[in-house]
Amino acid sequence: MAEDLQRLFAGVREFGWDPRKRESNLRDHKIDFVDVKGIFDGYTFIRRSDRHGEIRYQVFGYVHQREVAVACALRDTLCWLISVRRARRDERRKYYSGLAGQD
Repeated sequence: MAEDLQRLFAGVREFGWDPRKRESNLRDHKIDFVDVKGIFDGYTFIRRSDRHGEIRYQVFGYVHQREVAVACALRDTLCWLISVRRARRDERRKYYSGLAGQD
């Protein structure tokens, strides 16, 4: 399953977002959506996290040397960003647990 999600996200070619949501995310979480574009350059842990009748995903990875949790939806090759925040302690543990399994 995780491998299928990695393959699915390998097709991402661009990112998109609502400008108002970007502003509120920057104000509330101090992380800019623009900075998320490099998250797939490193190891990510991805899980499906549907909300509001929409297929959504939660991506855990690094942005500027900080572990983050990104909520997004896929629209063909577009990764539509919904929110990004610092990953919680339990989420960071899952991320590192998955990373250890990559050896």
